[in-house]
Amino acid sequence: MIKKYILLACTLLFVQACSVPLLVQKEAKRQMPANYQKNAQDSTNTALITWQEFFNDSLLIALIDTALQNNQELNIILQEIQIAQNEVKARKGEYLPFVNGIVMGNVEKVSRYTRFGALDETTDIVPN
Repeated sequence: MIKKYILLACTLLFVQACSVPLLVQKEAKRQMPANYQKNAQDSTNTALITWQEFFNDSLLIALIDTALQNNQELNIILQEIQIAQNEVKARKGEYLPFVNGIVMGNVEKVSRYTRFGALDETTDIVPN
């Protein structure tokens, strides 16, 4: 009988712990002001322009460009991205083969007085 009362008390505590507090429920019911513009367009969105266009000073642009080119951590991360892309390409090639083509040409001109050149020019070579 005591086990039933303990089980009932634990169940009631568990149910009480799972409910949402009344303060949070009141916050969720608040209305937005009427003058709030839900779809307002931001005319100064800096995410749409590049950093070269954002800054006006040419010296500052040159300094930032030099810093980005010589940034060792950035260069390491770019190399890691390249390695990851190569690994993806290799894994993709395991189950989906692909074909790359290369066209090459070669011309060989041997000297007249070498073994192979002498065979080509047998009539023109005279002793001494």
